Amino acid sequence: MFDRWTHNRWTHNRWVRNRYTRRVAHWVRRLVALLFGPDGAQAATGAAPGATLTGGIPAMPAWLCEEMTQLAALEPELLPPGTGFDRYAFYSIPISTAPGEVYARLADAIGEQPYSHVLLVPWLKQGGADRGILYYARAIAEHNPAARILVLSTENSPSPWASRLPPQATHVDFGHHASSLDFALQVSVIVRVLVQLRASMVHIVNSRVGWEAILRHGLALTQHSRLFASIFCDDYDLRMNPVGYARDYLRYCYPYLSTVICDNSQYPHIWSRELGVPTSLFTVVPFPYDGEPPQLPSTALSASDPDRVLWAGRLDRQKRPDLLAAIAARLPEVHFDVYGAQVMAGASAQDLGRLRSLPNVTLHGEFQRLEAVASPSHFAYLHTTSWEGTPTILFDAAAARLPICAPAVGGIVDFLPHQDLIDVPDDIDAFVQQLQLLRASATLRDQRVERQLESLVRNRQWGSFTGNLQRLDGYLASQERSDDRAADNA
Repeated sequence: MFDRWTHNRWTHNRWVRNRYTRRVAHWVRRLVALLFGPDGAQAATGAAPGATLTGGIPAMPAWLCEEMTQLAALEPELLPPGTGFDRYAFYSIPISTAPGEVYARLADAIGEQPYSHVLLVPWLKQGGADRGILYYARAIAEHNPAARILVLSTENSPSPWASRLPPQATHVDFGHHASSLDFALQVSVIVRVLVQLRASMVHIVNSRVGWEAILRHGLALTQHSRLFASIFCDDYDLRMNPVGYARDYLRYCYPYLSTVICDNSQYPHIWSRELGVPTSLFTVVPFPYDGEPPQLPSTALSASDPDRVLWAGRLDRQKRPDLLAAIAARLPEVHFDVYGAQVMAGASAQDLGRLRSLPNVTLHGEFQRLEAVASPSHFAYLHTTSWEGTPTILFDAAAARLPICAPAVGGIVDFLPHQDLIDVPDDIDAFVQQLQLLRASATLRDQRVERQLESLVRNRQWGSFTGNLQRLDGYLASQERSDDRAADNA
């Protein structure tokens, strides 16, 4: 399946003339003189063209000396008066076998069997995008039991959710194997892997190595594979300028992509307007809920006199722990149960310190499913964020029959009615007021839960998700291209 990668393109020797090599040559000649005396020094100056000098450093070939002498009549700078061939130094391009060694290890890990589908992901751990990756793999496996799926995680980070992949999927930790290489060499290796695999479908989900491979070698990759990508939303820097994969790559890579899959209807319009890419490039495929929703009609989970709010997610800048702390400080009579991994550092970690200092906040750490930590004492699920795709945790909150208090950001507006959302994502007063209303009125809680469940049942079914993927040419089914079949039969 794979060819071992030999790096002959990095093993050619060349004669070069530049300031750096002249200085190196000067010190080499001095060193030769010290080690081998004047005769060695004379040999190092090129007194015998074409010879191999002491220490294995070759002299300038005789034919090159002759040619340069003739050319010096046209270009005196080649051999100015009073100079000789010793002003030129031999430069050997360093040989590196590291990329080939990494490729060999990957070839062993991947194996000899062909793969029909390849997913390039950063890792597989707790998170909304990672749930989406599992959904993609599961949909492929269910639609085509004969499919062989290769999942390459390209960041050097653990992937505890790899165990959740379907049996047809093989996970290979590319990031671990290639951690010794710089980024450019990692891209070179992944391109070689993909070209050799010739999988009919390659799907990039939040993998910078994968995006860079398309940017540099998109034409080569599309010779045997259909390329798909998923982008869910922009990220934003400290000045709130949009950054991320769409901003870095989409304008340059979209000609090579069959489609860009997005989980919400908002960002395709933003990217088309601001980046100039065609709207037809995007396909909206809403993520499903992967559990069993309650039967309608249904009432809120909360008891008659609830006094707690549930918050769950990553504790990072996007999810606004500072806003959570400000809301909790305004509602001292309410207890806030906060679940999630802490991924903040530096100045941003001060927001976590403020959360810990509040007597009505408990930080519980990581969790597996929100449905397992929701209880009748919770009268609302609070979701704070500055930007979003479609957070799948809202599906869990709806299924747990918790009224959701969230801002009108990104794909949230595709799931929840506008009347139930906060217009401005950092409006502390609006959050506090809505939480107070939900705590005070069981009827309001029941009405909101019913609207959420109706949206969950209507728009977030597994069958709708797989149906949307099936309409993408060549995504679920393994389809060899006609030119590939012709080449294989020749």
